[in-house]
Amino acid sequence: MRFIHLYTTLILLLAFMSQSMGQDYKNAVRLSYGTYAGISYKRMFNQEQGVMANIQYGENSFILSGLRVFDTPAFPETSSKWFISYGYGVHLAYRTKIKSRNLFRPFAPAIVHEGDFISPGFDGYFGLEYRFLKYPFTVSADLMPNFEFFGPGYFRVNLNTVSVTAAFVF
Repeated sequence: MRFIHLYTTLILLLAFMSQSMGQDYKNAVRLSYGTYAGISYKRMFNQEQGVMANIQYGENSFILSGLRVFDTPAFPETSSKWFISYGYGVHLAYRTKIKSRNLFRPFAPAIVHEGDFISPGFDGYFGLEYRFLKYPFTVSADLMPNFEFFGPGYFRVNLNTVSVTAAFVF
């Protein structure tokens, strides 16, 4: 019985993949791994503009974010497979432990704040994406710096949010 479900899913996926060839995609389901592990959904309104919703889980953190994204060819003269993605958005983070450092004492040990912290914030987004032309997949390297309010220090800057992402596009 289990093999019937697997076989049916595989047949539907292959049938869906045959219709989704080409890379001017409208939708993408993305899995990312890096500072945070997450899943996201990207919806493109046209070839250049879209939105993205993220759910990320990391070290003592759970983050929901929404972004406005823009895609542009990275190397238009030499390759049609590389794209630069950039954008901005907002997030809401739930954290149970936050490590912070004093900027005036960079070699001092980190201060650990424990508790339940809910922090809204603003995000930036930058990514370099490679699109496979024959297959409905993309891979990308993403940087998503952000700053948030109402944590233990009332203001926090996160610059280390780097991830590698694989996406199924349709």
